Amino acid sequence: MSRVAVIGLGTMGLPMARHLVAAGNDVVGCDLVTGHVEALGAGAAGTPGEAAAAADAVLLSLPSASAVEDVVLGEHGVRSAARPGTLLVDMSTSPPALARRLGAECPELHVLDAPVSGGPRGAADASLTIMVGGRKDAFERARPLFEALGRLVVLVGGHGAGQAAKLCNNLIAGATMAAISESCAIAVGEGLDPGTLYELLTASTGDSRVLRTRFPLPGVDEAHPASNGFAPLFALDLIAKDLALALELAADHGLEAPVADAALHAYRVAQRDGRGALDYSAVYRRGDGPEASD
Repeated sequence: MSRVAVIGLGTMGLPMARHLVAAGNDVVGCDLVTGHVEALGAGAAGTPGEAAAAADAVLLSLPSASAVEDVVLGEHGVRSAARPGTLLVDMSTSPPALARRLGAECPELHVLDAPVSGGPRGAADASLTIMVGGRKDAFERARPLFEALGRLVVLVGGHGAGQAAKLCNNLIAGATMAAISESCAIAVGEGLDPGTLYELLTASTGDSRVLRTRFPLPGVDEAHPASNGFAPLFALDLIAKDLALALELAADHGLEAPVADAALHAYRVAQRDGRGALDYSAVYRRGDGPEASD
């Protein structure tokens, strides 16, 4: 049993914290929303520093790089309170440069970047893919915690490597969804039956996991966000954030990424239309097809 502080109990952090409790760990939760901490039904802390003070491991599941930076390096943050040797695991999606900075500025802690793929469903059923960057000894210490949360756990490389892998993944996911959106708009314009189109695409070279979980025409699969008012499995605002980070990373290497840039533009249009809190498959509704006027 480990004493684990989980900071950030949102749609991902809360189910992950519950799995850690179920695995026999002594879990302390910390979140700006008191109700999230109460929903965990475990220990509670009022500040990140308080949560970290007696922890063997601190896991972060936060919505932005600025939140990670503040929670770790800010006043009453993790760095100021955690004991030497404490595991600090950032499971948010952040720039690789921030992961490397945390590793450099918190040398007394065992820092890992460990972003995840699989969304709220993967968090709920402990089937996440976990992409880890950092030292191998820290990874091995954290492995039992990761294995309580996911099915595939991989040490990708040094600090920042996990974040780089996650941004590569989300670039593909975001661009794929934008392409599916355009394809469906064309199909609707041609009068194709959505169910027939979905059956054909999932049996053809256009198939993908994004297609099979986020077909943007309602009524084809009740499990897809489009059939549930685009209730978010992963918010459009978040995929836009990740695409912007991926473009920044490409620029850092002197690379152009025109497909990612075009996809980000589509999501920016949807954000301006007020769809940022919806699932990112709502990019379809930015002005494509009859759903745009709903």
